[in-house]
Amino acid sequence: MNTRRRGYTLLELLVVLVILSLAGVVAVPAFAAWRPVEARRAAAGELVRVLDLARQRAVSGGVETELVIDPARARAWLHPRDTSFTLALPDSCRLRGTARSRVKLELGGAANGALPLVVCGTDSARVRIDALTGAPHVELLP
Repeated sequence: MNTRRRGYTLLELLVVLVILSLAGVVAVPAFAAWRPVEARRAAAGELVRVLDLARQRAVSGGVETELVIDPARARAWLHPRDTSFTLALPDSCRLRGTARSRVKLELGGAANGALPLVVCGTDSARVRIDALTGAPHVELLP
């Protein structure tokens, strides 16, 4: 006689539910801590995108280019081609700086200048520029 049972007992289902709820309790704070870090990376990535655009125009156009960033209005533009655009920053982020930041990019891609600090809530990020290559590097600050 075949007396095999099919399905799960109520106790087995309750044990699985308890395990899943404990995993959720551990995972939710980890995801909550992850969001500000991603916001900082996205905001710093926007500055990197703008720097790459300016560097590309300097190298391919054969003319020195100056990138100007206005932290108060989150706007940037390039000289001599007066291309103006708004920086797409996450809602929780802003640029910290009192004056306009200027970065000069030379024909070979070398760069010099300062960039505003990216602030997202209580955390911040800094984008640094390699003076020889003009390559941007993101540094997340605590």
